[in-house]
Amino acid sequence: MKLFQRTLLVYLLVLNCTTAFGQEVSEKTINQNAQFWTSTNIVFRVSEKWSVLNDIHVRRTDFVSEPNFYFLRFGGQYYIKPNIRAAVGYAHLWLTNSGSWDAYQNENRFYQQFGIFEKFPKLNAFFRLRLEQRFFNNVINGKSLNNDFLIHRLRFLISVGFPFKEGGKTEFMLADEIHLNFGEEVIYNTFNQNRLTVGIKHKLSDNWKFDFGYMMVYQQSAVGYVYDLNHTLRLFFYGNFDLRKDKSGKIDEIRHGDE
Repeated sequence: MKLFQRTLLVYLLVLNCTTAFGQEVSEKTINQNAQFWTSTNIVFRVSEKWSVLNDIHVRRTDFVSEPNFYFLRFGGQYYIKPNIRAAVGYAHLWLTNSGSWDAYQNENRFYQQFGIFEKFPKLNAFFRLRLEQRFFNNVINGKSLNNDFLIHRLRFLISVGFPFKEGGKTEFMLADEIHLNFGEEVIYNTFNQNRLTVGIKHKLSDNWKFDFGYMMVYQQSAVGYVYDLNHTLRLFFYGNFDLRKDKSGKIDEIRHGDE
């Protein structure tokens, strides 16, 4: 309980400090978009201390009419304690503002993360700290510009679930995650984005859960004064598969999937 309270305090302090990072250098512009985001987020438990992570994401804009990004992530997760985990891995993102594959920007990403979850009588709480190294490469007319650049990003997530009834399969979900950029390439947008999610999470079976709801993504561009406000319908699926021969000591996987 004390550990979770401390992590919550750190998160609130960081969220408060980001107001100084988003100072405007010109007239503020906010572009609003409607999006749909779906994904599968799977854990393969391979030993008492290790599991393999695999996430696949698709996000579309103008609700579903135009592509926005495709995203693949892999990783290895180590169980420090049943409710404390650390993970490292690699991901690749294809990002576009048009329907042509020739216009996709490529991002290679490495990440390290630390997560804690706590179960209380009337709620489940999850905290995650993630550090990312993001290597971008712009593409024009299908050709690489060979202009790779690196941006570091730090992410803080707090996610809580309130079961509709004790021992039930459905819970109300509330989550918020803040993203902060740093590195030589970052000038005006140390604050990268904030994601607020409201929805429900439901257990389909011993192996599958899903969450469905609304995510508000407020993102600052590299120029500093242009922001995107994305109203996103979210449908995420979570798989949990135990591949161990000895399946005793089952650990419940609490995840909050996102790009």
